Amino acid sequence: MKVAIVGTSHNMTENEERDVRQTVSAILKKYDPSETTIITGGAKGVDTIAGNIALTNMFAIQPILPMGIGWKYNKVRNIEIANQCNELYCITIPYYKNCKRKKCYHHKSLQDHQKTAGCYTLRKAEDQKKPVTLIVTQRRY
Repeated sequence: MKVAIVGTSHNMTENEERDVRQTVSAILKKYDPSETTIITGGAKGVDTIAGNIALTNMFAIQPILPMGIGWKYNKVRNIEIANQCNELYCITIPYYKNCKRKKCYHHKSLQDHQKTAGCYTLRKAEDQKKPVTLIVTQRRY
């Protein structure tokens, strides 16, 4: 079984990072480390947090890295993640007024969370009829 955990690479507050760590830990509890490989995109943020927690919990990890810098390369990486996983989780953070990031436009109706390439990857996995889960963390200010 290959489970992709992707999401925001935006700068997060301490509380948002804590929420992401808790969310990743809860996801991993659903799987047996001896039967599951965790796929990440190798980016800062959710990808790095997921990889580190997976390793700590004895999961094999499979980073799929871009072959260069920029969307052209990230897009290819994200499609490869969607192709290789059996299921995918995308973890992102809420969109809020005066936020410097854009609201996500990757979904059929605009979502109340910040845009992330993880949502693009989720859409690609969804197009392949794979189980996908979008998780928007809660801010605790």
